Amino acid sequence: MSEKNDNFFGGFLTGLVVGAVLGILFAPAKGSETRKVIYDKGKEVIEKGKEIFGGKLIQIEEEEEEEK
Repeated sequence: MSEKNDNFFGGFLTGLVVGAVLGILFAPAKGSETRKVIYDKGKEVIEKGKEIFGGKLIQIEEEEEEEK
């Protein structure tokens, strides 16, 4: 896997998290609603991370198999 792709995915996840946090902080809502949104967004980010890095893991495993 190239360093360029690693940087892209790291930047993508960082941007996703920063954007979600800023959007939540500047949105007018009650504290309980904001906490629920933060919890839900956190779950979404974790799932997206699993999709992205899980796919990368499969790709790395396939590349290792090809090298054998």
